[in-house]
Amino acid sequence: MPEEQFGRFRDYLKRVGFKFEQRPHQVFLARAEKLVVSLYESGKVVFGGVDRQLEREVRWYLTRLGAAGEALPRGLAEVSGKTRIGTDESGKGDYFGPLVVAGVLLDKRSEKELLAQGAKDSKKLSDERIMALERQVKRVLGAGRWEVLRIDPERYNTLYDELGDLNGMLAWAHSRLIENLLTGHPDCGLAVVDEFSARSLRAALMNKGSAIRVVQSDRGERDTAVAAASILARAEYLRRLERMGHAYGMEFPKGASAVVGPAREIVKRCGRDVLSKVAKTHFRTTEKVLE
Repeated sequence: MPEEQFGRFRDYLKRVGFKFEQRPHQVFLARAEKLVVSLYESGKVVFGGVDRQLEREVRWYLTRLGAAGEALPRGLAEVSGKTRIGTDESGKGDYFGPLVVAGVLLDKRSEKELLAQGAKDSKKLSDERIMALERQVKRVLGAGRWEVLRIDPERYNTLYDELGDLNGMLAWAHSRLIENLLTGHPDCGLAVVDEFSARSLRAALMNKGSAIRVVQSDRGERDTAVAAASILARAEYLRRLERMGHAYGMEFPKGASAVVGPAREIVKRCGRDVLSKVAKTHFRTTEKVLE
């Protein structure tokens, strides 16, 4: 990152709760609970830790400061500009609301136009921007080149019990979207999916999907096709969460950190069984709500 932005970067990290340490050859080392950010005198920024959500937010701020991002991994760099299917999900880490998986079929023309529209990983966009971009993504892609699969909480909890884990459900949902998009576009020979379980996904793909090349990559949202799918998935998740709030007369928070209070409130009003209709009950949060 540019040296003239070092101070602004430090101020930002301080605002979001990082503590600072001095280290040799470093401008500073900043430490949060589960993430470490090191800024070197050369301007290089190195991340360590396991808080991927906070890391994404810090990386997004770095781009605002003019920092050059890391190069795409080989698999994603090779697919840029090619016709391909991209899939992504939303709601996986949210206690309330559905799991939504979306798929898009992208070609060179639509990729260029979506990049010009500012399409990127939905985690780096405000809710308002996501809803606006959803319309643009659907318009640019056109009919038959996108699909959204929503698994509401009651169905989600049933599937989780049947399939045994989240990876199995993700593989089932992603593979269905890939198969459906291939039905209308059988010449497409490539799909890009965020990394969860390559073995589960390959096993779930059926006749059409088994013949295509599937690229799975950590932080696959760096690919435009996956980013476009992430926008469609998040927009549908936000829309459904809002409708669920209207139906129950309360606001359901996003995420999984500030949900115990609202969950206890709705259980008090509607009984224990309501959780299976509004939440993903395998989360450990459920034990805290019912204790």
